[in-house]
Amino acid sequence: MAASPPWANLVSAVVSEIANHLPCEFDRVHFAAVCRSWRASLEQQPPLPLPPALPFLILPLAERPAVSCVLSNCAIHPAVLPEWPHDARYIGAYDDGWVLLSIAPPRGPREHRLLDTYDSRPHIVLPTEFIAQQAGAPGQEWQLPFSIVAATLSSQPDVDGCVFAGIISVDPVPRGQRTIGFWRAPDRVIPHLFQTHNPPWDVEDVVFYDGAFHFLTKGEHIIVAGPDFHGGDPVDWEMRAFEHIGREYDQYVEARYLLESREDLLMVVRCSPYPGQPTSEFRVFRMAQAGPDDVFPYQHYVWLELPSLEGRMLFVGRGCSRCYDADQYPGFEGGVYFFDDGDIQDPAMLPLGVATLFSFNDCGKWTRTPASMVERCFPAIGYTPQGWCLP
Repeated sequence: MAASPPWANLVSAVVSEIANHLPCEFDRVHFAAVCRSWRASLEQQPPLPLPPALPFLILPLAERPAVSCVLSNCAIHPAVLPEWPHDARYIGAYDDGWVLLSIAPPRGPREHRLLDTYDSRPHIVLPTEFIAQQAGAPGQEWQLPFSIVAATLSSQPDVDGCVFAGIISVDPVPRGQRTIGFWRAPDRVIPHLFQTHNPPWDVEDVVFYDGAFHFLTKGEHIIVAGPDFHGGDPVDWEMRAFEHIGREYDQYVEARYLLESREDLLMVVRCSPYPGQPTSEFRVFRMAQAGPDDVFPYQHYVWLELPSLEGRMLFVGRGCSRCYDADQYPGFEGGVYFFDDGDIQDPAMLPLGVATLFSFNDCGKWTRTPASMVERCFPAIGYTPQGWCLP
């Protein structure tokens, strides 16, 4: 009978101490599976509890989906995920493993789905059409198709009163203005789409914050919407215009994101040297009220740039950005983690049944100190769009 390898005879305290240095749940499972003695040691002397989970980056590989874990140095882990169609486009996520997809098969109608990545709850079919009315002709209406570019929820989908909000592109795919839509889980058709006014008010991202949906626009203003499906007017609107003082960019703005952080609303701006080039830096701002003053004789809003991230770990993506505190994760520091979701006006951001024509490799981590730097820490997977899975 072959002798046990020397590493199988480690004392329980050493095995547990090693496990304490593995903050990734996948790594701990693999560690415990190395041999019986290690597994028995961990049962006798369990390691310290894991830190709060961080988002996984979903990698929809050709053979089957996998995930990349920040807590495991962005290593690839096999994951039990539901079937991920090759012609799908990631359009958002929600806590507890929910992921939103837009699917455009080469043959057949477009689909929008809300999937449970834990594969324990049935997926939810989302609307693909809206009701359009002919101007000047009351009662004349028909259903037209659309694509969801980004979306989020007001709560868990099984909570009574949950509302979805989406940034909508009406087919055929335009490069111009996006619209706004609201619906509930049972709805198969959206009753009405809401137009924004002009290019500075074109929407780029959406977050549910302080009891209402907040849409970030291309002009870096905010549209606040509180849907009320029980009244005559489905939405209560507030248009928040922001000053542009102090927000000059010396690079091209690829994307803008909204997220809640420490009870504040942050805007994260993603830049590159020129359109289509890899991400080079991020700028992070906090929403604040100002005035009245000599310039604006009324109360208004400003974006105040953060001089540092103050230990924030920001995971950004349209409809799914989240903030975590680095001090909960020993050995980690503040930074911005991102995946390749490109320019919201780009047709590549919509599923066209030809996703392999577009490359999705601009993902990684940006840090501000000691110097602005982008680390390509996530696996380069070629021609498939990624997305966050939120814990």
